[in-house]
Amino acid sequence: MAQFIMILQGISAFFAAIVVTLTSLSVGNNFVIPKDEAVQLSVAMVADTHVGEAFYRQLAFPAGVKDISRHVKPDVFLCAGDCTDNGNDANWEAFRKPIDRYLDVDERIIAIGNHDTWTSYDGHDYAAARDNYLKYANAIMDTAFETVWFTREVNGYTFIVMGSEDDSTSAVISDAQLDWVEDALTKAAETSDGKPIFVVNHQPLNFTHAVGDNEHSNGFGDNAASERLLRIMDRYRNIIYISGHQHYGLKTDPAGEPEGFTTVEKVGAHVISVNLPCFGYGTFLEGGKDVLGQGIVMYVYGDRVELKGRNFFLSNWVKTFDVTVPLE
Repeated sequence: MAQFIMILQGISAFFAAIVVTLTSLSVGNNFVIPKDEAVQLSVAMVADTHVGEAFYRQLAFPAGVKDISRHVKPDVFLCAGDCTDNGNDANWEAFRKPIDRYLDVDERIIAIGNHDTWTSYDGHDYAAARDNYLKYANAIMDTAFETVWFTREVNGYTFIVMGSEDDSTSAVISDAQLDWVEDALTKAAETSDGKPIFVVNHQPLNFTHAVGDNEHSNGFGDNAASERLLRIMDRYRNIIYISGHQHYGLKTDPAGEPEGFTTVEKVGAHVISVNLPCFGYGTFLEGGKDVLGQGIVMYVYGDRVELKGRNFFLSNWVKTFDVTVPLE
């Protein structure tokens, strides 16, 4: 059975290679998405790229990076975790090299995901994986952070980036990190002048995006931590919480599958939760829910935030996903 799966994966990789080649030939390098002058910030957002040993992901991710650089040209490139499949040096090198070679975006934000806290499938070493993340993410972002949580300022907008402190599938967020988030939000709100503040964490809050109370290890391991984070964020206006982890495609219908799931949900009184689609699992062999290469381009205006679905792998818009979030 294992050999049969390997054969199917090889066939899948072969066809993926053909698609990548045809895509590169069919998309002209001179095609650039025109940028509205009223846009104050643009962000190309992906999650769950899972770059590792899978051949087709090693092809798809560079193609996506090229699309972002040549056609989208955002102010920020953001990966909301599970950048790698296992968090070891080989995986991080496969993630970093296309960025070094093709990504023409100065501002980069790289969050840690649960797969990035592992070093292999059969033996996890959180400390080693965390150190790998810090080494490679700092190199990609041109920073020197010492923890998996940090803030970034871009065009007057604040990104508060969080990270799990354990190698479990669900997020393990300590009181110390939540205290830090509370302080960071207070400082950001004092200078934001009503601009949205972005909080990034790989896992979604519990009871959002079909997580429930974390019965299936998809949100926060401690429901109290999820609840406290929501209370902290809900004190302020125009908070946008950005996550991944769920491996669903772009959906706007609340009655879709699974029941109640949408990519964008309002939680609490003031928080908008955006769950990014899975970039790297666009194959039936690995439980993929939708097309390989999906993400979201976020355009921030003075009075609204527009979220547009894009397939960075195929260099086209997902026209069925176009969401506008009015700012308070």
